[in-house]
Amino acid sequence: MSRVRVICAGLLVSLGSCQRQSATQTSQPSSPSPVQVRLASWDETQTLIAAHKGQVVVLDVWSTWCGPCVKEFPSFTELHRRHAGQVACISLNCNYAGIGEPPETDREQIEAFLAQHGAAFENVICTDSAQKLFEALDAASIPIVRVYDREGKLRKQFVNDYEEFGKEGFSYQKHIIPLVEQLLNE
Repeated sequence: MSRVRVICAGLLVSLGSCQRQSATQTSQPSSPSPVQVRLASWDETQTLIAAHKGQVVVLDVWSTWCGPCVKEFPSFTELHRRHAGQVACISLNCNYAGIGEPPETDREQIEAFLAQHGAAFENVICTDSAQKLFEALDAASIPIVRVYDREGKLRKQFVNDYEEFGKEGFSYQKHIIPLVEQLLNE
C-alpha cells in the first residue's frame, strides 16, 4: 500500500510541475506575427510605392468581400515568394466604406486573412473610403492590380471594368506575372 502512495505522490508532484511549467509558458508573450498591417491614405501609399524605386512594385487593391480578389490572393503571395528582393509587393485593403465605422473596423478579419495566406509583405488598410480610392485610381471596382517598373513608373493597371481580359478577368498567372518577369528582364 505504501508503494502505491509513493507512486501516487510522485504522479501528483509531476502533474503539479507540468501545470506550473504550462502556466509559465502561457504567460510569456507570443512571438510576433510575420504579417504587419498599417493604416494609410492613398497619398501615403503612393509614398510607400515610391520608396521602392529600383524594384518592380506590384500593388494589389483588394477586399475581404471581393470573390475575385480572394481567389487571386494566393498567386500574389506566391509572386512575392518567388521574386523576394526584386519585387516589392504591397496589398492595399479597401474594406472601408467611409461611413459609420472607422477604417480599422475590419482589421482583425483582414489580419487573419493575411496571416492565413502568409502575406509577409507590406500590407495597408486604406483610410480613404473605397469610393474615393476608386476615383483616385480611375477604376469602377476591385480587383485592381498596379504594376510599376524599377523607375517607379506605372506600367499597367489591371482592372476588369471593360472586360479587357474576358469574362473571367485578369489573373496573376496569365497576365501579371508575365509582365513582372518582363520588367525584371529590362
